[in-house]
Amino acid sequence: MPTIRAVLTDVVRLTEELIAVDTAPGLPTGPLAEVLAERLRALGASVRLQAGEWDGVPQRNVVARLGGDGPAGLILAGHIDTVPWAPGQRATARPERDGRTLYGRGSCDMKGPIAAQLLAAARQAHALRRPLVLLFSYAEEVGCHGAMELVRRPRDVGDLTGAVALVGEPTGSVPILAHKGYAVGKLRLLGAAAHSSNPALGADASLALGVLLTELAALRQALVAEGDPACGLLPPFTTLNTGVIRAGTAENVVPDRAELLLEWRPLPGFDSAALGRRVEDCLQRACAAAPGVRAELDWPAPLPPFRQAAGERIVSWLVERTGHAPGTVAFYTEAELYRAGLGVPTVVCGPGSIEQAHRVDESIGFDELEAGVELYADAIAAFCG
Repeated sequence: MPTIRAVLTDVVRLTEELIAVDTAPGLPTGPLAEVLAERLRALGASVRLQAGEWDGVPQRNVVARLGGDGPAGLILAGHIDTVPWAPGQRATARPERDGRTLYGRGSCDMKGPIAAQLLAAARQAHALRRPLVLLFSYAEEVGCHGAMELVRRPRDVGDLTGAVALVGEPTGSVPILAHKGYAVGKLRLLGAAAHSSNPALGADASLALGVLLTELAALRQALVAEGDPACGLLPPFTTLNTGVIRAGTAENVVPDRAELLLEWRPLPGFDSAALGRRVEDCLQRACAAAPGVRAELDWPAPLPPFRQAAGERIVSWLVERTGHAPGTVAFYTEAELYRAGLGVPTVVCGPGSIEQAHRVDESIGFDELEAGVELYADAIAAFCG
């Protein structure tokens, strides 16, 4: 068993250790939170584990401070959960080295970046003039539930006067200043079952479903036309995705129900409530085409779009340090929850490529991990030194 000191000098080994604690959906994050807490306490950090839950499973956030209770200079943030994996994939909870590439679930999204943050903190712990805060959240991949719990309990995080934040998602070390919001609505069509030999006795939810899909396709195209080419985001419009569709119970039963999960990613400033009304109209037209079928719509408020003003010092520092101009991404992060919820300028920037995330062969290069340590160590020196 390697010592804590040995692990905290090898970012690849530490990433392997974090990968080996499986945190796929449906599993608790407490065991990994305890591993991180042990490493952080060994550095002299004060650590609080915030209890939470998702889908009935207990979860834990990690809130750590190095350097005391004064106004923090920098927050390093990441999430400790991963997307699912299956036996037979290369990216599992058993990390694998191949040359100078590390394969494993969470290697780049985002146990590798967290390992880089932790190792950078170990390197700079002795030289802090302002405190360093580390926030590691649960259930990001399924709705950012841990980050929402963190911002609901700011007293646990402490004084952030004058602080800035780096969210370590894999961006190839490009500073990211904007992305769209995120939400998933549930659309239900409820009919009446009957023996398929006499369908007139039932109300066919699948008939309404076919009309609904056509209506949503037309709405999707309307959103393309209503986009904002100058927004700087790709694609430059609010997207709709009919990601999951379920209908019926058996081949010889008239379908009495159909359900559709509709994901949308709104542009900053987009009226998601108005979109919900347009979806409701689609549902009503679908029901009109299938007598006896009625509709239900669950339409939550979306996770907010992210946009960070470019004039903040953290932005100019990252541009100079990385050599990359600020950019945007298509995927969602916890950045806006921290920017708005904690009141700190926030940038998404981390090692690894999002093109490697969520793949059956998810991976990250040793060079990327080592460069991430250097980047975060320099950020700690710049904002906490």
